[in-house]
Amino acid sequence: MSSTADRMRLCEDILAIIDRRRTETGDAFLGSGIERVILDMQVQELEQDILEHPGAIEPWLVRQRRGQA
Repeated sequence: MSSTADRMRLCEDILAIIDRRRTETGDAFLGSGIERVILDMQVQELEQDILEHPGAIEPWLVRQRRGQA
């Protein structure tokens, strides 16, 4: 799985499984740690893709520094 689209599809499938298991078990927090990691990873990947290929939105992009409060 090398493309962003492939990884996003895989993550979508994993999140669907988590959602299904939550419904089956009634546990709203089942898999929440995995869900958070997947979502954070996908947002970071999309941010990187946008920064590498900003297209028409380039004038409005501002880099954020992570880890600073």
